[in-house]
Parts: sequence; C-alpha cells; structure tokens
Amino acid sequence: MLGLLLLLLLIVQLASAAVFALLSYNLPLPAGPIFDVVRPVHFFVGLLLFPLIGLKLASVGYRFGRYYTHDPGYRRDGSPPPLLRLVAPLLVLSAVVLFASGVEMWSFRNQFGVPWIAVHDLSAFAFTALLIVHVAGRVRIARRAAVADLRPETAATGAISRRALLVGGTTAGLTLAVGAAQWPSVSLSFLAPLRAGPDPLDFPVMNYEGGSQQVDVAQWRLCVTGDVARPLALSEAELLALPTEEHRYSINCVTGWTAQRTWRGVPLSRLLAAAGAHRDFTHVQVRSTSGYHWDHHRSSILAAGALLVTHVDGVRLNDDHGFPARLIIPGVTGQSNIKWVDGLAVGTGSAEQYAGAHTAWGNQPVSGYFLPGDPAGRRGGR
Repeated sequence: MLGLLLLLLLIVQLASAAVFALLSYNLPLPAGPIFDVVRPVHFFVGLLLFPLIGLKLASVGYRFGRYYTHDPGYRRDGSPPPLLRLVAPLLVLSAVVLFASGVEMWSFRNQFGVPWIAVHDLSAFAFTALLIVHVAGRVRIARRAAVADLRPETAATGAISRRALLVGGTTAGLTLAVGAAQWPSVSLSFLAPLRAGPDPLDFPVMNYEGGSQQVDVAQWRLCVTGDVARPLALSEAELLALPTEEHRYSINCVTGWTAQRTWRGVPLSRLLAAAGAHRDFTHVQVRSTSGYHWDHHRSSILAAGALLVTHVDGVRLNDDHGFPARLIIPGVTGQSNIKWVDGLAVGTGSAEQYAGAHTAWGNQPVSGYFLPGDPAGRRGGR
C-alpha cells in the first residue's frame, strides 16, 4: 500500500514539476494563471511526500538487511534482476538529492554555494527515468503485495502494523505540508521560512537574479524599443504622469512564498500602444538595470492586470522591491516579474527559452540570463 500511495503522489508531483519546468524554461503554455495552481500543488505534495519517502527508505533498508543476513523469509523469492539491483541505489540517491535540493530552495538559504536549480532539475530528470524502470520491473510484485495488505488476516500482529505506519506517515506528511507550503492558508504555515507581513512593502526580497539595485532616476529611462513604430524613452516623471490601473492579486515565488497586494501601475498594453508595437508581435523582452531579463509571451503581456508597477498598496516602490518600476503579471513565476525595469524590447520572432540556464552547472546567477547592465543602476546592499 505504501508503494502504491507513493506512486500516485509521485505521479501528481512529477506532473506538477513538468508544468513548473515548462513555465520556468519559458516554453509557451495556454494563457491563464497556471502557476497559481501548479506552485501550491508542487510544494504541498512535495512536503507531504517527505515522511512517506522516509518510511519507504526505511522499509527498503530493512528488507535489504534481512536479505543479506540470510533471513529465509527474504531469501525465498530470490534476488531481484541485475538491472533492478543497479537501479535501486541510484533511485534512492536521486530521491535524496531531489528532495534535499527542493528543501534548500524552499528555505532559500543557499548555504553551500551550489547551483540548486540545476541540481534540482537534473536530479528530477534522473529520478523520473529511474522510477519508470523501477516501477516497470516491480509492478506485478507491488500489485500482489497491495492486494495482500488489504486482507485483514495479513495485518501485522505487533504493536504497530504497516497500516498504522502508513496512516501515521500520511498524517505527519499532511501536517508538514500544511505547516510549510503556505497553502491552503498562509496563516497555518508556521514552518515557512519566508512570509509576507501586513505592511505594503513587507514581503520577501529575492535578488538571486543579479543582486539588489539602487537606480539613479536622473539617468534612468524606460525605453520601449524593438519592433515598434515610435520608440519611447520615458523619464520617471513622464512614466508617473501616464494613466494607471490598480489590480489586487498575488505575487508567487518559485521558492514557495506568496504575497497578495494591490498593485498600481501603467498597463503594459498602454505602453506598447503608445510605442506603436507591431500588430503581430510575439513577445516582449523585459529588461532590468541589473542586466537580468525575461522574454514574456504576447498572451502574458496583454493579460488583464499586466502592469509596470510603481506603487504597492498605495506606497511607492522602494529599492528592494524594484524602484522606480517593476513588472507584475498575474499567474507567472515570480522570477519573471522583473524588478528595476528599464526596457521593453518588442519582438516578432521566437521568445528566448531558459532550459539551458536552469540546467547549466555553475553558480547562480546563470550568465545566460544577463545583458549588459544599465549605468543608471548600481549594485545595492543586498
């Protein structure tokens, strides 16, 4: 039963991971707030799996020990095929690395100078391939064991049955998930390392994408370029003079935290219309003074609530949160909501994809994300 429960949860987790990866790699997906659904599912199920994976590893270790100590009950069925004997330790290793790197990114500590995104993605690829081989080789055995577990006469006679362990592991997993995943309620997430506070600008500051910036607004210009009829170079005063909109929704970080705020800014569609963007544009590259950038697809740029934000809950942005202007698009990854925006480059070709940047073996930030920096911005204190 434990194996089947793990398999079902792992299928859900790997499906959410696949969509998570497509979003992070910037591959085209149907319009809509997909990330708002995928992110909480991925974190919740991942944390739920922790105690269950621990029980499974303990069970495998126990059987391994009994087999190699020549216990007749475990010797009777013989040893697994050579391929499965090779796959099993690799599967365990990839699972440990996968979940450990997930916790490291969730805690956002990065204590060891390791490129955790690459570690997490590459270990996920390895784990998925090894899991398919493992399940294909053991599906019949697992089915027989699950049927046997459902029979009352096969329940363990000791103080703790296998069913009790399964219920206990699931309960522990649910407690961990509710307490750490910031879903279904942020207020219940007593284990979450990063949470938004009540004040407008009291939400986590994430600057792994090039470091904090302090922008000299006397030099700064918002440039709208590319496939446009009328390139723009707006000063801060000119940007603030444009008509604005307010929308209330959440910004959701790939590390797990979420913050719901009322965002005020100039709609991206208005800026593109003012610049005379090509009617068949496919994407807009949003650029930061740090050199960090992200190519957003047309559907995201034109979505309702897609803003170049200047105020949060009525308060002007500060340096940590992207002064003088930051991007906010509902339903996309937090890492693509660029801060310290100084450029919108309209394009009609293919949008840039970031699979290589996520799986490159090198310390973050990955150089593939970066353009030359803007002289108006300089590295801040964080």
